[in-house]
Amino acid sequence: MSPFLSGKSIPVYGLDEVGSTDYPHGSSEDKHTYDYIIVGGGTSGCCLASRLSEDPNVTVLLLERGGVPDVWAHRVPLISSNPYREGAPVGRWWTQPMPHAENRCLEVVCGEALGGTSAINCMFYTRGPAGDYNRWAELGNEGWGYKDLEPLFVRSETTHSHPASQYRGKTGPWQNRAYNNVLYKHTTHVIRASEKAGVLPAEDLSSPSTPAVAYVRHDVSQDSGMRRHTPFHAFMPPKLVQERRGRLKICTNALVTRIEFATSEGEPIQATGVHFESTDYRRAGKSFFARARKEIVLCAGALGSPQLLQLSGIGPKAHLEQKGVPVVRDMPGVGSYLQDHVAVPLTFEAPMKDSLHELETSTLKVMKELMTYLLSGRGIFSYPFQAVTLYLPSRLLDDKAQLITSISPDDLDTKVYANCPDLEIMPAANNCTDHDIPGKGIFTFIVGLIRPKSYGSVRLATCNPRARPEVDLGFLSDARDYAPLRKGLKLALRLAEDMRKQGYPLKNLIVPESLDDAALDALVRRNMRTCYHYTSTCRMGKEDDAAHPGVVDAELRVHGVQGLRVCDTSVFPEIIGAHTMAPAVVVAEKCADLIKGPPQKQ
Repeated sequence: MSPFLSGKSIPVYGLDEVGSTDYPHGSSEDKHTYDYIIVGGGTSGCCLASRLSEDPNVTVLLLERGGVPDVWAHRVPLISSNPYREGAPVGRWWTQPMPHAENRCLEVVCGEALGGTSAINCMFYTRGPAGDYNRWAELGNEGWGYKDLEPLFVRSETTHSHPASQYRGKTGPWQNRAYNNVLYKHTTHVIRASEKAGVLPAEDLSSPSTPAVAYVRHDVSQDSGMRRHTPFHAFMPPKLVQERRGRLKICTNALVTRIEFATSEGEPIQATGVHFESTDYRRAGKSFFARARKEIVLCAGALGSPQLLQLSGIGPKAHLEQKGVPVVRDMPGVGSYLQDHVAVPLTFEAPMKDSLHELETSTLKVMKELMTYLLSGRGIFSYPFQAVTLYLPSRLLDDKAQLITSISPDDLDTKVYANCPDLEIMPAANNCTDHDIPGKGIFTFIVGLIRPKSYGSVRLATCNPRARPEVDLGFLSDARDYAPLRKGLKLALRLAEDMRKQGYPLKNLIVPESLDDAALDALVRRNMRTCYHYTSTCRMGKEDDAAHPGVVDAELRVHGVQGLRVCDTSVFPEIIGAHTMAPAVVVAEKCADLIKGPPQKQ
């Protein structure tokens, strides 16, 4: 099937069609009142809006900061996975300096369009091991264990590469497939080196029985035409949105500036509506208001949701007062405990023909590959950047990064949180550093720490809602993160050396000067990157948790506020050991059931 056609677009509403300009004088039951208002039409928001609007008696307003990603290139995997391309639907800004990493600043990147970051990421459909969710339940979040969430993963997906089973779905709206094509020679050498190191293949990473040590071919969110298939495409196809136009209103290019609350002495705080403006600064002076009859749900992501709560007066009291925001409720957990996976690339020169950078040097190669994709949906333009990935726990590696010999089956059971991998090693056919390396073919081993101990924060830079929040990633603020990274780097270097012994030509470009701790740690500080997997800034948990105060309860309701929930990766009690797109969708599926009740079995 040719991927050339992008299909019909969806009906969207203007700000003046969904909001009133005469707040607070408008009627409480005017045409700008909705049962549910969802702030953020990203990975979680699209799913939630679709599920809530299944009820013909419910009205839903979805407000999205970005636009509609209906340009053909937005569906082409290789093109759309580059957030730095011209016209990419992204928000980008710099983090705060990292004091534990030579005061470096990294660039924050998040998707700003319907579909959110799922519109620009590498499309990996990974759920994380069952033990991650069992850990959430162990922390006191009833209903969030793996067995609770497995049916929701199944409900949302259609897998094209795996048989239907208790843990894989064939009838859901969101499509994925295993990417089994071998486009580059290095893939075969990586597999051989991995198996020699004792890391064996696993058939399906989404299986709860997948062992803690394995290499896998990731599933990717592509449809039958090999196009990017985001939750926007899955849960909001044009026909569905058109059919629900009377009860589901989608407003794009809308910046929500503040949540409105009703507060009376002795009465609980009640979220009543939202104020919003156009993202176009030339129209910034005109504010609109929409009222919620039942609930407001924040789906603005782990950076956007805590920012909006703080702009609205919910957050750490001292910080809000410092920024001139009237305090509605003192909540220290809002914007705290930001977590992200840490990536450290090892960079090698490889044959140009075995690298994505060949596309930068050969117009003929570009034309050939583009034609292949247009005619068949195959080739480099369908490529999700990585063919195979290794997962393993650093505790099973010795000081030389060799797997210990006394591993029992119980050690590999990922239903147990303590057994879950904390390392992900990702081979890539491109430069993954901040350094410009022109004219060379590049191969990279990205060493990912997927269970970091460090955490940062999201705070207001100013009370101006148009200003980006201050993001402190907190990388290496907990020195315990060095030990697994050292082992991961040593293992990746062993894999590279084994590839050379197989005859694959790799030349060192950016690698540690030696294998001692000081050299490895220096490389980490100089070269580590964000994985853009931001979580846990509105974490689910008890508000009176002395160490990590929670923001929402197990039903995703903001503590102490009626009519307000959060539904995105910010609610993760702890970051999970996986790419976060599929978990963001399962949070939305869970939220939909919490609001309207689970579907009745036929």
